Amino acid sequence: MHADRFDTLTRALTGAMSRRRLLRGLASASLGVGLARLPDGASAGKRRRKPRFNAFGCLDVGTSCGGKDNRCCSGICEGPKPRRGKKDASRCVAHDAATCRAGQLNCEGVSVPCTTSTGQGGGCYTTTGNAGYCANDGDCFACSKDADCRPYCGPRAACIRCETGCAGIGTLCLGPDTCTFP
Repeated sequence: MHADRFDTLTRALTGAMSRRRLLRGLASASLGVGLARLPDGASAGKRRRKPRFNAFGCLDVGTSCGGKDNRCCSGICEGPKPRRGKKDASRCVAHDAATCRAGQLNCEGVSVPCTTSTGQGGGCYTTTGNAGYCANDGDCFACSKDADCRPYCGPRAACIRCETGCAGIGTLCLGPDTCTFP
């Protein structure tokens, strides 16, 4: 734009309105541009949500785990790998449930029989990840995830909630077979 045209334009604009009105207009225009840059409802939903860890510091079965096994109380995060631009659909998964359901607490005096994955007779329990679990052997032990129990009860071990049966500890390590504690 030529200098003389610019001068003519600014004189026309300032002549038609006061400086205060011109400044108000510029301020509202810049505010409008700033608001236009904020994410709308559709793109705001794409922000990653932080996972909600339970009282044991891990994720319950069925919770989105972002493909990271160590976030799950069970240590198992499975699901289809997300394709580019798609949401991750992986979830924490239970193991060795047999016929057991969450809420069954054999250590609390409610005996529900089951058959373990190794063919042993066992009882139903509820894991720290809120999943049913069929176990044969174990003992009170401070744990929060199934991984804490694997050195003592093998690769299929689970950390079980047991408030009254394990007074003072609140959890026990169980396995579908024999456990060996230090």
